[in-house]
Amino acid sequence: MNIVIESLNKSFGEKKVLQNFCAEFAEGKVTALMGPSGCGKTTLLRILLGLEQADSGRITGVPENRSAVFQENRLFEAFSAVDNLRAVMGKTVSPEHIEKELRALGLAGSLHSPVRSLSGGMKRRVALARAVLFPGWGLLVLDEPFKGLDEDTRASVAAWLRERIAGRTVIAVTHDPDEPLLLGGENVRILQMDRPSA
Repeated sequence: MNIVIESLNKSFGEKKVLQNFCAEFAEGKVTALMGPSGCGKTTLLRILLGLEQADSGRITGVPENRSAVFQENRLFEAFSAVDNLRAVMGKTVSPEHIEKELRALGLAGSLHSPVRSLSGGMKRRVALARAVLFPGWGLLVLDEPFKGLDEDTRASVAAWLRERIAGRTVIAVTHDPDEPLLLGGENVRILQMDRPSA
């Protein structure tokens, strides 16, 4: 089922963040949200995730099971990369599979180190792995997924990500015009958001 947003409004005090916003996100496709800072991209994601309430409007078709990568990694800093994933997956995914996926992301030498000791780019890869491998999600939300990754790492992580999100519903916020191509090129719809008028 497509996610349909009708006349969505959200303000914080006097500041209008979303004003009569309408959109449709196709099931099984990747949509890249682009637009200037302050146009409501992150707020929209938070509403879709149930972390914020819209002031008015209607949203239908949001899957019950959702997974997300925020602008901040939000990892358990004292846990290892493996344990960060196991903390949200329980016994539904084997430790061997988790380690295999983390190795595929270039983290072979850091599987059991506390994530507080990892670089920013390594932490980002752990956060992506945790969200993407979370079992049973129907919607994956990515807020600037490649933040903090150098060009070579970004390319390899994008290849890993494309393989695992193919045919699934993903909404990704990005400021980089190259990132929709990394997420799937012709298969990615770009939705341009504008700042609401005052």
